[in-house]
Amino acid sequence: MIDRRGSGSAKWDAVKDDTIPLWVADMDFPCLPELREVLVRRAEHPFYGYKAHSPEYYEAIRRWYQTQHGLEIPRLHILSGPGTVLSLGMVVREFSREGDGVLLLTPVYTPFFEVVRENRRRVVEVPFDTTPAGSFILEMEKIERAVEKAEEAGIKVPLALFCSPHNPGGRVWTEEEIAAFLAFAEKRNIMVAVDEIHCDFVYGESGRFVSAASFEGYADRIIVVSGANKSFNLGGLHISHFVIRDDRLRGIIKTALHRETHHEGDVFAELAVETVYRCGAAWIGELRRYLRQNILAAAQFLNTEVPGVRAFVPGGTYLIWADVRGLIEKTGCGDDAELARRLEDTAKVKITPGSMYGQAGSGYARINIASPRSLLLEGLRRIKGIAKS
Repeated sequence: MIDRRGSGSAKWDAVKDDTIPLWVADMDFPCLPELREVLVRRAEHPFYGYKAHSPEYYEAIRRWYQTQHGLEIPRLHILSGPGTVLSLGMVVREFSREGDGVLLLTPVYTPFFEVVRENRRRVVEVPFDTTPAGSFILEMEKIERAVEKAEEAGIKVPLALFCSPHNPGGRVWTEEEIAAFLAFAEKRNIMVAVDEIHCDFVYGESGRFVSAASFEGYADRIIVVSGANKSFNLGGLHISHFVIRDDRLRGIIKTALHRETHHEGDVFAELAVETVYRCGAAWIGELRRYLRQNILAAAQFLNTEVPGVRAFVPGGTYLIWADVRGLIEKTGCGDDAELARRLEDTAKVKITPGSMYGQAGSGYARINIASPRSLLLEGLRRIKGIAKS
C-alpha cells in the first residue's frame, strides 16, 4: 500500500480520509519501474521546449500491436492524439453535424454521452439485452430498428461510438460480433469510432481481444482510439493514439489535430508511452494475473456474502458490473445513485452508480477491483456491512 492522498489523485483526493475509493478506473499500483527512471532522467534535463513526434514512439506502438495482439499495423496508420475522450470528441465533430444522432449501445462509459451532447448532437441510445449470466448481447435487429426510428423522426445517424472491450460491462466482443456490427454500419452508411482503451485487459478464458483495426474490408468507416493509459495507469498524461487504415479518414483526423493544436508531441507523455510499450510486457502479464484473481475473489464475495447483490464476472477490463437492485430495496434507497451516496456517507466506500452509464444502467453499479487485494476486500466488507445492517 502506498498512500496516494494529497498527491492530486482524482480517485483518492475526492473522498474523505476514511473512505475506500472503488470507483474511477484508476489502478492503485505503482507504475512500471523503468517508466519512473526514464521520466526522472528526462525531468533532470533543463529544457522543456516544443516536442517533435519521435519515430521511437510510433515504433513502440506498432511493436505492441504486433507482439501483444498479433496485428501488423504500418507506422503511417498510427496518429498521436490527445486523451481518449478528447479524441472521441474530435471524431464526433468531424463525422457528424449539430443535430445529428450518434448511436450508443448502453450502458456505456459516461463520457460517450458527454462528447455527443456537449457537441450539440443527439444520443440514439440502444440498451443491451443480457444473457442469464449478465453478459451483454449485440442484438443487431434491435440496433437497426433504433436507427430506422431515429431517421423516421428526421434525425440522421452518421456515427456510432463502440466500446471494445466494453466499459462498464466487461464484455469482450468476438470477431463475429464485431464483423456483424461493421456490416450493419456499412449497410446504413455509419462511421464507427471504436474505443479500445481496455484492450490489454482480456482474460484468456474469455477469448481474445480482436481489434476493429484488423477488419481491413471496413477500413473506410473505422477509426480506432486507444492508448496506454488504462494498461499502465497513465491517465494523468492525457495521450492516446488513433489507428486509421483509410487514407481519406486519416487525412481528416490529421487536419483536425492540426486545427485543434494537437499536432505536436508532449515532452513526457510520448516518452512514457514509448517506455511502457517497450519495457512493460512482463509487468502487464503479471498484473493481469493479479487482477484476474481480484475479479474472482470480488465476485465470489459479493455473490455469497452480500445480500441483494449479483456480480457478473467480466471477460475484460478491471471493472465489475453488479446488479444491486436487491440491495437498493433492502436498504430503502430510492435508486442506485442514492445507494452510492449511502455507501460513501455511511459505509465509507465509494462505487459508481450504474445510472451514470445511461438508463439501461439503472439499478446497477460499477466496482473497480484494481487495488491491492486487502484494500479491495475491506471495501467489499463495508458494502456487506450496510447490507447486513
